[in-house]
Amino acid sequence: MIDNFIFSISIVVPIFLVMFTGYILKKKEIVGNGFVKAANKLIFNIALPIKLFRDVMKTSISDYFDIKFTVFVVMGTILSVVFIWILGLIFIRERSRLGAFIHSSFRGNFLYIGLSIMENITGSIGSKAPLVLAFVIPLYNILAVIVLTVTDTSKGSNISIKKTLSNIVKNPLIIAILAGVVASRFELSLPIILTRTMGYFEVVVTPLALITIGATFSLQKSVQNLFQPLLASMLKLIILPATAVFCAHLLGFSNEDILLIYILFGVPTSLVSYIMTAAMNGDEKLSSNIIMTTTLLSVFTMTGFVFIFKTIGIV
Repeated sequence: MIDNFIFSISIVVPIFLVMFTGYILKKKEIVGNGFVKAANKLIFNIALPIKLFRDVMKTSISDYFDIKFTVFVVMGTILSVVFIWILGLIFIRERSRLGAFIHSSFRGNFLYIGLSIMENITGSIGSKAPLVLAFVIPLYNILAVIVLTVTDTSKGSNISIKKTLSNIVKNPLIIAILAGVVASRFELSLPIILTRTMGYFEVVVTPLALITIGATFSLQKSVQNLFQPLLASMLKLIILPATAVFCAHLLGFSNEDILLIYILFGVPTSLVSYIMTAAMNGDEKLSSNIIMTTTLLSVFTMTGFVFIFKTIGIV
């Protein structure tokens, strides 16, 4: 039992220690907003696409193209939005806050924290993580536009569905995954100079991403108006992932699939939810509070889930 607990701590805590380092660096003014913006652009447009391309390229298409798994995560994401929306109508009296509450309660930080957790546990992002990125991440954007448009009380949102769909097509992560599929299908090999160059970018993804997350953290914001952020945290970190894992177990998914499903539904809220909420006239303050609260509490919830998974033999 003690060994399992130590294992769980060793998986989750290092990730948040690196995030905490980013927070300290920002507090000490060693890094600033300019650094965070530049680092995010580097990660999103170059480093992470390279990593995804290499990971997909190394995997046979038949190994990770799982229709059952894909349908499960897509339908699970859609149903989670419906469930959160219903609860939001019950508990959120201020309709101007409804969109931010729904969006921030379903959109998890799978790209940075999720992939980091998966790597810590299994040594790699796994063969099916690219499926999540290819299908669920674009779905997040589509659902976000629907939610924030329908709940927009000002009717002056700045993001159109057409523009969002265009951004999905041009998304460097999607392009990288598709390029990796082609390379895998035709068993392409890259020159050693190119693979070594890509390798340098790959190793930078996780630490730089976690530092930037920590650098955007504000403890003062996280303790304001706690009821709605705590409700969102309960949904995001406990209810949704527990339900998804239970259903995945009933449907006979493998242990690796169940772990990936948990990570998808159980990671804290993504920073992108704040950006889109603010751009579409949602309550950005509530979105920010939910991000901060879920990030803080996820240290305990993710450690707890990993401990349970280790104890029952899933990991």
